[in-house]
Amino acid sequence: MGSVSKSATGLGEAPTTSDQRVPPPDEIRRQLRAILTSPAFLGSKRSQQFLEYVCEKSLRGEGSTLKERTIAVEVFGRAPESDLGEDTIVRVSAREVRKRMAQYYTSPDAASAEIRIDLPSGSYAPDFHYPAAPAPPAGPEPAPPTIEIVPPPRSRRLTLVAAVVVAAVAAIAAVFYFAGGSANSRAFKTFWEPVLSAPDPLLVAVAHPIVYHASGRVHKMSEETAPPAPTPLQRPIQVPPDKLNGNDFVPVFNQYVGFGDMVVATEVSAMLAARSKAVRLRLASTVEFADLRKQPALLIGAVTNRWTMEMQQAWRFRFQYTPGTRTVIADTVQPRDWTVPAKDDGSTLDDYLLVSRIRSNQTGGLILVAAGLKQFGTEAAGRLLADPDQLGPILRQLPNGWEAQNLQLVLHARVIGNTPAQPEVVATHVW
Repeated sequence: MGSVSKSATGLGEAPTTSDQRVPPPDEIRRQLRAILTSPAFLGSKRSQQFLEYVCEKSLRGEGSTLKERTIAVEVFGRAPESDLGEDTIVRVSAREVRKRMAQYYTSPDAASAEIRIDLPSGSYAPDFHYPAAPAPPAGPEPAPPTIEIVPPPRSRRLTLVAAVVVAAVAAIAAVFYFAGGSANSRAFKTFWEPVLSAPDPLLVAVAHPIVYHASGRVHKMSEETAPPAPTPLQRPIQVPPDKLNGNDFVPVFNQYVGFGDMVVATEVSAMLAARSKAVRLRLASTVEFADLRKQPALLIGAVTNRWTMEMQQAWRFRFQYTPGTRTVIADTVQPRDWTVPAKDDGSTLDDYLLVSRIRSNQTGGLILVAAGLKQFGTEAAGRLLADPDQLGPILRQLPNGWEAQNLQLVLHARVIGNTPAQPEVVATHVW
């Protein structure tokens, strides 16, 4: 199950020795828990679920069953007959896990790690091993040998010149190839180009949900039922409903941010930081209209973001209320809308989300929107906007000329264990 790390031995170097013992399962699980609860993984439930699944499978001796389709079905809830050529969620998740593992092992959290868990490229089966022992100090390097340079004959000189020219051309071609990237990366870069080329930072306007606190009277009644615990942890209020009244629900403004909103802000900010683009993070309730005129803006959230609801009035796809105070994404051209049944605790098995990139007539600036009907759709929108392998294939299916036009995408995401799966497009509009 474990493997031995190998390293090439160069001239003048002492070989690096590796501990060839296979770590026991309890030690591996202890290291796995440390990784999953580290800052590198706390922001991604999908990466946590993926890594935990493949590690547990391997520890049970089932590493040979870790195939793309198996993971797609058992971790991400895909149908067994899904087209994995189009649905790349497993490959995208594996790349994200490798990236987060690299972040973890270069962080102070991993300084005392006694076991290393790796996910080798091209495989979904993890590798468990002890870190390589440090190499002993190298002795003094021998003096370099004296080399006499003899000019080659003319024919050999021409051959060497030709080889150098060919190598240079190949290197230049490689630079242009990798600079261009894949078709998905090029489409992704085109989508973000108006933001990347703007002189100002991207203004990220986060939703400002109203959260209701229980009154002091309610807390007092609850403590009489369940006295304070030795360790002060939050817990549900325990008061009979018939003891409550309207004054016991106290609205709190501008103090909370939803998890889905946080994911959008984090994922997009990290993606732009990697491209040397700055962002300014603000609560939407503190953003003024003049701010939207000065810089490109990303509006996160739907009915909890004042500017999403204000700016969408002329758009085809909009968030609206319907009888029963349900929020829907409505199509103002065709008589249709998209909504999801949700329980009082906010849980749902599905969500719909809206992604927009629009040059606003009101502000003259660029407006982007990432919002779901529930937090799950908003979270899915954030991951989509930051991932070329998710957003790129969608953009490439749009009509020619989308690059310079406004666009809106309505997408559907299944929710599996409070985590949204990769969303699928249900409607688009380009103008």
